[in-house]
Parts: sequence; structure tokens; C-alpha cells
Amino acid sequence: RIHMRTIGLLGLLVLGLLLGSASAQDKGKLDPAKLVGTWTYVSAERDGKKIPAKNLEKGIVKISKEEITLESPDSKFVFKYRLDQAKTPVGIDLEITEGPQGVGTKAEGIVALDKGELKICYPAKGGARPKEFATKEDTGLHLFVLKAKK
Repeated sequence: RIHMRTIGLLGLLVLGLLLGSASAQDKGKLDPAKLVGTWTYVSAERDGKKIPAKNLEKGIVKISKEEITLESPDSKFVFKYRLDQAKTPVGIDLEITEGPQGVGTKAEGIVALDKGELKICYPAKGGARPKEFATKEDTGLHLFVLKAKK
């Protein structure tokens, strides 16, 4: 009896270790299904400068499994995107497929979903993938912080 109980406890311990290591590996990963929906802007920066909240009020971001659409009263941009879960933070590869300018432009960015806020940072005119969610003057980086539209 003691022998079976010991084996049972050992099995639970191994199972716990396996589940623990799996969740540790998944930490920092992004469930693509959680991106799909309509988002509004919390904040935005371009080249280290905050974009005034008034400029963001009427803008929305729609995300499907394959596209991100940025809509405002005076413009619309559509990006194809692909996530790269091997990168930390998670990478996002973007290509403009529709818009008033830049069609065909590609950018390698980063993306994270934390406490209901979606952050996307990328070099709008191409360049190296950013390593953090921040912009600085003359870097060409754009940073958007979004929240799901209610």
C-alpha cells in the first residue's frame, strides 16, 4: 500500500513539474485569438513625441487573423501581419497592403498584450526590430497602446 501511494505521489509531482515548465515556456507568448476584435487608442507616440489624445479619439483599429486596419476620419491603412512567437517580446511582421501612402512597405515590430492593453511598436519606414516598447527622437518608431472597444 505504501508503495502504490508513493508511486501515485511521485506521478503527481512529475505531472506538476511538466505542467509548471509548460506554463513557464508559454509565459510571454501571445494567443493570436486574443488580438482579434476592435480596439481603441489609449495612447500613441511617433519619434519620441506623444500624439495628442484629440487626434486619436475618432480612430479605431480592427484586427482579424491576418490583417490590422487603422481607421480614422481622414485615412485608412491596412496591414498584413504575422506573429513570431520565437522572439521576446513577441515579434510582429507588418506589410502595408492598402493606404494613402506606403503600400508595400514592410516593418518588423514587437507586440504584447498585458492587463487588457495591446502594445505594438515598429519602425514605420523599416529598420531594426525594436527591443522595447518605447520611441525616441529620429528613430522612426511608432508605438500604439490600445484597449478593446466595449
